Parts: sequence; C-alpha cells; structure tokens
Amino acid sequence: MQSMNKKKRRILIIDDNRQIHLDYRKILEGQSCTTETNEDFLEFFGNEGEGESSGGGTFSSEPLNGLVTIDSALQGEDGFKLVQHSIEDRNPYHLAFVDLRMPPGWDGLKTVAKIWQVDPELQIVICSAYSDNSYADICNKLGRSDSLLILKKPFDAIEVYQLAVALTEKWILGRKARLKQEDLELLVAKRTEELKLASLQDPLTKLTNRTGFSTQLDLALSRVSRHGKMAAVFLIDIDYFKQINDNFGHPTGDQLLIEVAKRLKKCVRGTDTVARLGGDEFAIIQSDVESEGQFRGLLRRVEQLQKSPLEYEQRKIEFSFSIGVATCPLDSSDASDLLRKSDQALYRSKRDGRAMSRFYSPEMDSELLRTQRIFQGLKTALAEDQLLLHYQPIVDAQSGAIRTFEALIRWYHPERKMIPPNEFIPIAEETGIIAPIGDWVLETACLEAQTWPVGIGVSVNMSPVQFREQNDVVSRVEEILKRTGLAPERLAIEITESAMISQPKYTSDCLRRLREMGVSIVLDDFGVGYSSLSYVQSFPFDRLKLDRSFVSSKSASDKTRAIMKLVGSLGVNLDIVTTAEGVETFEELKLVQEQGFRQIQGYLIGRPEPPAELLKYFDSQIIDLVPPSDQPNVALPFPVIEIPNVHDSQSNVD
Repeated sequence: MQSMNKKKRRILIIDDNRQIHLDYRKILEGQSCTTETNEDFLEFFGNEGEGESSGGGTFSSEPLNGLVTIDSALQGEDGFKLVQHSIEDRNPYHLAFVDLRMPPGWDGLKTVAKIWQVDPELQIVICSAYSDNSYADICNKLGRSDSLLILKKPFDAIEVYQLAVALTEKWILGRKARLKQEDLELLVAKRTEELKLASLQDPLTKLTNRTGFSTQLDLALSRVSRHGKMAAVFLIDIDYFKQINDNFGHPTGDQLLIEVAKRLKKCVRGTDTVARLGGDEFAIIQSDVESEGQFRGLLRRVEQLQKSPLEYEQRKIEFSFSIGVATCPLDSSDASDLLRKSDQALYRSKRDGRAMSRFYSPEMDSELLRTQRIFQGLKTALAEDQLLLHYQPIVDAQSGAIRTFEALIRWYHPERKMIPPNEFIPIAEETGIIAPIGDWVLETACLEAQTWPVGIGVSVNMSPVQFREQNDVVSRVEEILKRTGLAPERLAIEITESAMISQPKYTSDCLRRLREMGVSIVLDDFGVGYSSLSYVQSFPFDRLKLDRSFVSSKSASDKTRAIMKLVGSLGVNLDIVTTAEGVETFEELKLVQEQGFRQIQGYLIGRPEPPAELLKYFDSQIIDLVPPSDQPNVALPFPVIEIPNVHDSQSNVD
C-alpha cells in the first residue's frame, strides 16, 4: 500500500453473501479481522446461514489502517442508494465490487446500469462464480467497458488487492485530469469572453475601444459618401493626466476617466460614437452632420465639461481638455488621414498652451514637418557634439563681485550655423528629448565650472519636462556631481513656476533633496505666474529671479516699480537672494539697487559668451558698476564676442 496516494479510497461492496464482505475487509484493510470484528459483523447482519439475505441491511465501518473506507450493501437497491448519497454529499466512491447474482432483488448488471446513471465515473468490478454471461455480453448489455472488469469467484486475495489499488488510483488520476480539464476549459472560456469584450469595449469606461472606433469611423465615412452629409473626428486628451495620477493616486485617475466618459456620452446624439483610444485619450465620431455649425456646437458642449471639477473622496479635482478636430469631407474622406489630421490639431492645441481646442488647418502639416526635422536634428546634435554652452555673469548688485555664471545652451548646426534656442528648446520639450539634452547641459556646465575660481558657481536651468520624464532627478544630479567633482555648493538649479504646477508634490520633494545635498534652488521668471508667492511660502528657495519685463526702463510704470519694491523687500524679509534679470543700462541698475535687489544679470554686465572668453572675469572677479561720467545709459566697457546668426534675447533658453 506504500505506493498508493495517501488520500482515503472509498470502496463499496455490494454482495448478498455476508462472509464475502468479511473476506474483502481482510484483504483491503491489510490485516486479518479479529474475532470481535466478526462477531460485530454477524450481530449487525443477523445469524442467518451463509447465502441468505438479510432483507437489504447495510453497514459502514471505519478503516483499520486509515487508507481505505469500506461501505457494504447486501442488495443492489441499497448499494444504488449509497452511491446516490455519496454524489449528493460530494464524496463519491472510487470503486465498487458488485456481485452478479443477488436474489431476490436487482442483479449485478441492473445494479451497475443504475449506478452509472448517477455516477458514470465509478470503477466497477463484477464478481461472479458463473459463466453464463461472457465479458463481451456484459459490455454489450451495459453499453461501455472503460470502467469495468470481471472477477471470478472464488477470487484470489492478491487479485482483489491489485484491482483495488489499480482502479482506485485510476479513479483518482482520472478525477484530477477531469478537474484540470474543467479548469482549463473554464479559463479558456473566460479568456475568450474577455478577448471578445476587449476587442469591442474599453473595460474601465465601457466605451467603444480603438478597434470599435475604427469600425464605426469607416461606417460614418461611408454614410458621408452615400448620403452627402458630413462627419468629424474629435480627439480629446485630459491635460496633465499623469500628474493627476501621481498627486491623487490611480483610483482617482480611474474615477476621472469614468466621469469624463459619462460626460462625453451626454454631449452626443445616438448616432455619434464616443470611444476611449487608450490612456487619457478619448475620441468622438460625429456623424450624419448637416451643417458646419453642428461641429462647433458639439465642441462647445465638450468644452463646457471641463468647467465642473470631479468631486471624489471629499476632494475637487480640477481638469481641462486639449481638443483637436478634423472634418469630412472638408479635411479628408479617408479614415486614417482624417484621424492623422485630428491628431495634428490636437498637437497644436497642446503646443498653444493646453486647455484649448483647434480645428485642423493645412499649415499644420508644414509645422509638423518642421518639428520632426528639428527633433531629428537634435538627436544628431547630441550624437555629433553640435551643442555648446555660453555663460552669462550674475554679480552682486552693490559690489559688482561675480557670484555665478548662468549656463545657456547653443546649437551650432553645420548648415544653418547658430540656431536660436527659442527655436529648438520648445520642440525639445514637446518631444521629450530635453531630458538627455538637460543631462548634457548639467554635466558640461559642472565640468567647465571645475576650471573656474573656487568662489564662482554655475547656474543651470532645468525644464519642467525633466521632472516629469526622469524617474529620479536627484540621483541624476548627484551622479553628475560625483563624476565631475564639482562641489554641490557651487551648483544652482533654476526652475520656473510651471515645474511646480505640473507635478508639485514630486518636484517639491526633489528640490528639498537637492537642497539637502547643498545645491541652491532658484525660482526663475518670478512675478509672471499666478501663484508664485504661494510657492515661495511653501518651499524655501535660495534665490528669486525677477522677470526681465519688470526691469526694462521702457516699461517702467508706477505699478511696475511697486512690484519691484515688493519683491526687493520680500527678499530682505525672507532672507532670500533676489536677482534682477535684463539689466541693460545704468538707469535700470540704479532702479534695482534702490529696490533692494542683491544680484543683477543682463547685457550691462555681460552677454552670454563661450567658456574661453570668461578668463577676463577671473583676474579680479569684480565688475565696476560705476557709470562713466554723464553717460548713464551705456553698457560697461567689456569686449563683447558677437555670435553670427544668434538672436540674443535674455531668456533662459538663450
């Protein structure tokens, strides 16, 4: 019995001979029955002579060695009832030994036929001392032979034992195989249904998915050609959806997608199709349109949806859409082309500042080609060392001592020569290539700053996209500082307010960690945003750079001067270094000095110049801020290196 599975094997004996039951037990329970056991058996069945019926009595005995459970029945009807109950209790028998002749009730063949009606998996051994039914006859009468064997009486003990072991093991293996097959069939059925649903429907929003959208678009365009009406494709993206996920969690993001789907469904007619194409991108097919005014009507309804925030878990989640629209037949009658043009319109709405809507226009094609050309050119520029840095000094507003140089990127194209940063930086940010460019700028600036006098630092601009696209900005900065050997205290990272808006929690955490390393943090273009003061309150910036628009003497007004005075006093009261950008004349210098600004930057001090031209600053490290007599509006007398084809403004991208 050692090879048998340790799970108990349930065996049923159906025979009108009481002694046969005892013989089975001696064999199957693995030891001889005691006198006490024989007496208990005879007492239960009565003291009738061998071969006589007890009128259908049954009994159940616990196994002696724990490997088999044996139930007995003296008549076929009683055995059938035991099998019925075992099925109802979900505890079926593995094997039944059935006598062929059991007068006065059912014979063995009828008993087996009835049993197989309720339990077709039960293994059967028919026992008989007579040869009036051959094995072939028995199989023909029962209609099957796969779970049937014949045992001739008087049987040998080893035959019974081997049959019990083999057939119960066969039952167990068969049951395992059937259960596994059932599990596989259920899994296949489930996956098939899931694939069927996935091929037609988005599981989260229950909208049509991309596959269904393509089918519906083909149908809508075919109706345009048949009935002479119009159609349109609206592509709708949720602005900064990744940041919503990051700041509020994916359950909130999912709830927003579900809510947007519901609202979009309410905007359309029954003939229109609303789809989720993936991520935060939705689409509407407006079909059977009779006038162009209907396009703009639907657009207005969609735009209204973003005015009501999502209320979820006691929070109000503000969101907006970028929308692109292309119409048929005006823009195209081809499905893929119409979708491409609506995508170009969507791209334009994002480029124009998001939370906007744009209809496709032909000039978008040339703009897309230009974007692709610059993007490919930037990849080449990175690979072939076409990028370089120029540096502009930032000095103490009173003493003229040089504090730092701001690193400003240049692109020297072999054919177009020097390409202005304001031409390629926005495209670098849109395409994501700004991340590797930013790494290059940071590493190059740190390497070059290592050659400067120890007291002079370097200031590097970091794009908001770098905080969105890179997994860990802090690790990148730390790695570059270690590789270049520049002390963290000599590095300043400049960010704009948009970096705080797009991903406030993550960005704020990164800036705090950088500051703990010793890196200075500068809020650039201060004064032009909507919430700059709140950021100053929530994060301890080391320096504020007032936007140049406030410094220009051409635009100086009482209101401008009041703002300058406020920022200057803010720096004094909060102990934050304030820097005035765009100082070009001594008149402007005097103005920012009077308002309490501690540092200045601008053409009056020096233009952005290549590294080789910075040597003139390093001898004294001080710039004389006293104007020549009677010439308050002239620049300081430093040589200026002119750069061909560079449109020098003083923006951060220059």
